[in-house]
Amino acid sequence: MPVKPNPDKPDGHLKMDREALLQTLLLELQDGVIVCDPDGKITLFNQAAADLFGDSQAISSGDSLYTLCLQSPVEHALDLLQYQQQDKKSGPEIHPYIQFMNAAANQEKFFRCRLSLFPSHTVNNNFFVIIFEDVSTWYKPDNLLFMKIDAFRAPMTNLRAALENLTEHPEMSPVMHSAFENVLVQESLHLTEAFNSLDQACNLLVQTQSHLTEMQAATLFSFIANHLRSKTIDFTASTDQAAVVRVDSYGLLLVLDHLANKIQQERRLTELFCEAHIGEQFIYFDYIWSGEFLPTAAVEAMLEEKLQNSVGGLTVAGILHSMGGDIWSQQHENSRSTLRLALPLAMRMKK
Repeated sequence: MPVKPNPDKPDGHLKMDREALLQTLLLELQDGVIVCDPDGKITLFNQAAADLFGDSQAISSGDSLYTLCLQSPVEHALDLLQYQQQDKKSGPEIHPYIQFMNAAANQEKFFRCRLSLFPSHTVNNNFFVIIFEDVSTWYKPDNLLFMKIDAFRAPMTNLRAALENLTEHPEMSPVMHSAFENVLVQESLHLTEAFNSLDQACNLLVQTQSHLTEMQAATLFSFIANHLRSKTIDFTASTDQAAVVRVDSYGLLLVLDHLANKIQQERRLTELFCEAHIGEQFIYFDYIWSGEFLPTAAVEAMLEEKLQNSVGGLTVAGILHSMGGDIWSQQHENSRSTLRLALPLAMRMKK
């Protein structure tokens, strides 16, 4: 399966480690692999990538990557990787790539992507390689796991009642006996259907979380701090205890931006603060302001709003559920209000 270079440029022009590039391409040959310069121009790609995007647009060296896929998730991953390289807190345990969801430019295909930088280049002038895995067969935006216990409750109750009647009243007429046996059959079928549906939902949850990237909470807090401060939102973080989270950092930023805008609009605020800290089982992002809190109905309405720049038009709830997150509002005695976003810890790190 050939690797296709740009014919208009000599081999030495890229100034990158060819051996490392070849190893990367060969390792992931079953998936689409594209190499880009710092401006997102395609310099190399494999045949799998050409096949992957061949239905919508042919790939050519020198074209922009963003004619094939959505630009903002890729730019976010690049920003985060470059930030980790510059951030001293990341230390030696820096993750070599960022994993995230993306979509074709026409939104007809969805991809799980892994993006990494070439270490032979300077931090601010990186070529990068992006690997595309087609997950369109199982990725359904906003197809969340909602465990509806009531779907099991009714058939289980009916089964128990039918069984009790059959065992406690053996003298019943053949017609009644047949009727209760029919209940056993029908409700068993209902239970089987409910279980199969739950099983599919559980499998979907596992798959939709497979695009998350593990990273240190301190690095995530620092990255978000830079982002929010650029939007004039004061951010403070307490990271006394080291921990790791599995997160869709691009989706999380979209959610935090959306929530901040909605709070400021709803409460007509001039000042909004964000505090982050690590708990026993979760990391928390608290939006804090002076004044009336947001009622539950307002928070629920926020959760159902779709985010324009999300991959697949996800809602706030969809992004949070993909990370196992939750959100709620509360009023404090000092007339301060909080909207809290919680994400589960992956693990704690030894000090």
